[in-house]
Amino acid sequence: MSHTALQPIASLLIRRVFKWVILCVVCVSSLQAWLNYRAIEENFDMTVNDVARAHLPLLSVAIWDIEPQTIQKQIALILKNPSIAYVAIKASTGQHFTGGDINHLVSGQHMVFDIPAPADASTSVGKAEFVVDKAVLRKELLRSFIIVFIEVVILSVFIFMAVVAILRRDLEKPMRQLADFVKNLQANQLSTKLELQRKPGNGYNEIDLVVDGFCTMQDSLQKHIAHQDALVAERTSQLEAAMKSLKQLSITDGLTACYNRLLFNERMPAEIQRAVRYQRHLSLIFCDIDFFKKVNDEYGHAIGDHVLLAFAKSLAKELRVDVDWIVRYGGEEFLMVLPETNLQAALEVAERIRRQVEQHLFVRMPDGTVLRITASFGVAELKVTDTMESLVQRADERLYVAKSQGRNQVQPAFEAVPDVISKPVLEPVLQAITQPV
Repeated sequence: MSHTALQPIASLLIRRVFKWVILCVVCVSSLQAWLNYRAIEENFDMTVNDVARAHLPLLSVAIWDIEPQTIQKQIALILKNPSIAYVAIKASTGQHFTGGDINHLVSGQHMVFDIPAPADASTSVGKAEFVVDKAVLRKELLRSFIIVFIEVVILSVFIFMAVVAILRRDLEKPMRQLADFVKNLQANQLSTKLELQRKPGNGYNEIDLVVDGFCTMQDSLQKHIAHQDALVAERTSQLEAAMKSLKQLSITDGLTACYNRLLFNERMPAEIQRAVRYQRHLSLIFCDIDFFKKVNDEYGHAIGDHVLLAFAKSLAKELRVDVDWIVRYGGEEFLMVLPETNLQAALEVAERIRRQVEQHLFVRMPDGTVLRITASFGVAELKVTDTMESLVQRADERLYVAKSQGRNQVQPAFEAVPDVISKPVLEPVLQAITQPV
């Protein structure tokens, strides 16, 4: 029997919840502080500009009428705003008027405004320089951050306490009763039923499922104590192996080992939902081997199968493990599903495959000639309004454009392509190229 110290699940979950609460407090506080900083800074600058707009016309009149006392009064009124620490007025006649704390000239922010003439706003009668005291802004930011931090901490504490209480009541206590029952259970007490003391109204949940399963296990042990474990293990292993084999056969193309269309129809909607929900890129590459029917007709299906298998291997070389996947969509048509991939990146993947096929994929014929293989590609990226059918259709339409414009190419060719592509009325008839080694 193990003597490892007991670590209750509820305590483990509480510690993890506490870490997440701390992380949320830091993140939310930082975000809110940044937002408040932007808002307060904009409001701060707006206030200074409002003061300037309010007093510049009066200063204009005072300078125009040469009234020094009025100018000084306006300076005194401007300095009543705590954000402005120093004001300097320089008239176009050469007169200077100042007011405020000269110590802020170095540390403060300087803002200069033209004083327009009373009669002609395009003419300046002087300049007004405001020295803004950033200490006022910093105090406001600090006060705002403290308030936000306290609010987030209080809310997080209440949430944490509620989570702790719920975990201890609905998880730790029932699990403790279950553990004590199992610990004290003897071989001659297998018929004793497990009953948890729980408050009514909790409903049927996983804990009740565990209790029911334990009771079922007790009944099975009473009936088949001699050989049940071995029998269940054997039958379970056989069933899992059979299910795994059947599942693999049902979703895999027997020739190329790529996924088949059945798997594509089952898996693709979830791939699209995931991309839309998390606002991630998702691209589709529709591939088609050029003149494949001609290969089958002239050289036989054995050569055609060899071409399909070699082409599938070329596609697989560009796969990201556990991310991208390939589907044999039908005949010589393949689909490559590229999650987390935008259109530009998908076009680059398709172009790499096209060059690889063109340069390295060939079949040596019995007469010594080499059958060169090329392929065409249509690429489409998922849009928010797309369904599986519309995405596949757009990729298919672009594949059709690639085939109709000469094959052995990728469409769109690194430029904007309309969502709906009109198919040409007639498709040129092209011949497959063979050449001797």
